[in-house]
Amino acid sequence: MAAISSPAVPKRMPSRRRFQRPPIGLCLIAPLVLLVVLFLVVPLARFVMLSVDNFDVARALTETARALQETPDADIPGDAVFAALSRDLGRDRENVAKLGARLNFFQSGMNSLVRKTASQLAEAEPSRAGFVALDKRWDDQKTWRAIRLATKPVIAEYYLNALDLRTADPTSPFGVEAKPEGQRIFVRLWLRTVAVALFVVSVCTLIGYPIAYYLSKARGVAFILTMGLVLLPFWTPLLARIASWVVLLESNGVINSVLVASGLIDAAHRPQLLNNLFATVLVMSYVLLPYAVLPTYAVMNRVQPTLFSAALTLGASPLRAFFTVYLPQTLPGVLAGGILIFVLSFGFYLTPELVGGPSGSLIGNMIAYNFSKSLNWGLAGALSTMLLLVIAAAALLLRAVSPQQAQKR
Repeated sequence: MAAISSPAVPKRMPSRRRFQRPPIGLCLIAPLVLLVVLFLVVPLARFVMLSVDNFDVARALTETARALQETPDADIPGDAVFAALSRDLGRDRENVAKLGARLNFFQSGMNSLVRKTASQLAEAEPSRAGFVALDKRWDDQKTWRAIRLATKPVIAEYYLNALDLRTADPTSPFGVEAKPEGQRIFVRLWLRTVAVALFVVSVCTLIGYPIAYYLSKARGVAFILTMGLVLLPFWTPLLARIASWVVLLESNGVINSVLVASGLIDAAHRPQLLNNLFATVLVMSYVLLPYAVLPTYAVMNRVQPTLFSAALTLGASPLRAFFTVYLPQTLPGVLAGGILIFVLSFGFYLTPELVGGPSGSLIGNMIAYNFSKSLNWGLAGALSTMLLLVIAAAALLLRAVSPQQAQKR
């Protein structure tokens, strides 16, 4: 008997609706995209432009730059260059103050030198001898090093300054040298910022891990009370939290008063707990502690408790079971919280400013100083760009160590 073949069932073609993006979804995310572009992408691009921008100064020294190109190897240029500089200063007298201020970023004393020369330009002969007669600094190699740097529209000098380096020979792309010992401040600040961030990560992890473990086991009122204490910093303004620590740590504050009243220390020898690196680390650890607790708790809450019990049943000691069974499963939460704390603490500004003092300041304080007080926006832009690169690297590391979701079949 012949086998009865069933009619072939045509395969269902995938519906086009599965691949179509609903227009309403795109409309919903459009405000978010706009906010990201306006308040993240545009400022980042502006930071990068500020860190290499020297167009205004180079435009004010166009004739000087052209004359310097004809004698690139001379440490002190000839009369033709001095004559070109005289014409540039005379043509752009309204921006002499701005030119001197920008030149002063490359070499100290250039602001006063340019102002003095511009004010006496009519009395000076446009030659090397005439300029040197006005001021002997015109016969100094450092002065012309700064001018050669200023004639370039795009410079990397701000990035070199951010690493305590400078251009030794402006005519060579590889002429880089270390700044004098008394001017090296940024590498020390970078190292201090990294050390503080790593130390805060360690402190928050060591304190937050047991708290997260307790939260994963607690139930009822104990859980609500503990979680409320963890979230309490989020419900309090940052300035209020820092001010409360100032009250605690000052010389006549609560902590010193308790130590004196208990007889542990003498009233005349109160320890300095404020305006130092100790205060910066302490307050930053307090502010960032919830970021260590919450990601770790979220991972611990998904760990099967029977695995730890099974390891004990099979003969493992509690310590070995913790390190071989429980810790590896909770490590993604620990790493996520640690990298998040590192990213946040690396850009801290307000806490070191209020409780750290000069010895507790970080790289964020230097960025704010250059933006608001010294008005060296190029250096501030270079520092900000380098800071963002470090944070971006930490974010990529966070993505690499985070557990990947299983792909749906």
